Amino acid sequence: MSLHTSPDEPAARPLMRSGIAARLAGLSPSTLRIWENRYGVVAPPKAASGQRTYSMKDIERLRLIKQLTVDGHAIGSVARLDTDALLALSSGNPIATARVPRVLVIGQSAAHKLEGRLKPAPASVFSDLAHAEREIVHAGSADVLVIHVASLHASMTDRITSLRGNLPVARVILVYSFGAQGVAETLAAAGVTVRREPVSGRELAGMVMASRPPDGKAAIAAPSNPRRYSDADLVTLREMPSMVACECPRHLAEIVTLLVGFEEYSTECATRNAADVALHRHLHEVTSAARSMLEQALARLVAEEGLVL
Repeated sequence: MSLHTSPDEPAARPLMRSGIAARLAGLSPSTLRIWENRYGVVAPPKAASGQRTYSMKDIERLRLIKQLTVDGHAIGSVARLDTDALLALSSGNPIATARVPRVLVIGQSAAHKLEGRLKPAPASVFSDLAHAEREIVHAGSADVLVIHVASLHASMTDRITSLRGNLPVARVILVYSFGAQGVAETLAAAGVTVRREPVSGRELAGMVMASRPPDGKAAIAAPSNPRRYSDADLVTLREMPSMVACECPRHLAEIVTLLVGFEEYSTECATRNAADVALHRHLHEVTSAARSMLEQALARLVAEEGLVL
């Protein structure tokens, strides 16, 4: 089976630029670039201008991969799976049902913070990055890799992402004392949870335990109002020239797209924050209602302008 959509397939239309593709997939543009360049998650064709263009099949693939990373899979372990394998993994995810994460720790400071706070205790503790790079191959796969460094340098970016991919590990939590903000942002865009000191032992243990979604994820998901417009419809409305000078159809389509994304985001928050399930369910329901109302307004604009989707 082909890993990616051929640009000649009818389903590959319409084609979207990277900013729109990232938004529809629920990713930041920087994360999409890293996933594409480093892991080859999709291989979109380029337009005559040299810009990469993405199909709805690409978007669906990116969404599947994003959800799997939320559920605890390392991006390196799922990036090159075909769509059937991704669907099979998402429907029966053994990592997501685990109650207690298997934890590896790099840095004595992090190990000291977590001492007595995790049951079971971390499976392995490495004194520093160099120690981990030499010995971590014998540690086996893990759910969470906790790293503490005193100084965060640009050279550490590749070392940390390499460790994550080689284990493999589902989630990396990095705590640092000093370092360049740009390096921290690059690692965060690659899916690493980055925190600057001070971080208490209680906070760090909470971050580790939050790495596993609680049981009963499906039971707490709030129902959504049916969608009037598909992602492809919203893309068409945003790109279609408008007869209304103020470009209301385009702006409304953008707002509806953002609300669709927030509905999904609030559901994910509910699965990761057991104490705030009711709050995030409420946010999901309110957002769904707001999206439905704005879709009604968008439908009137579509009718007034005689647009055909």
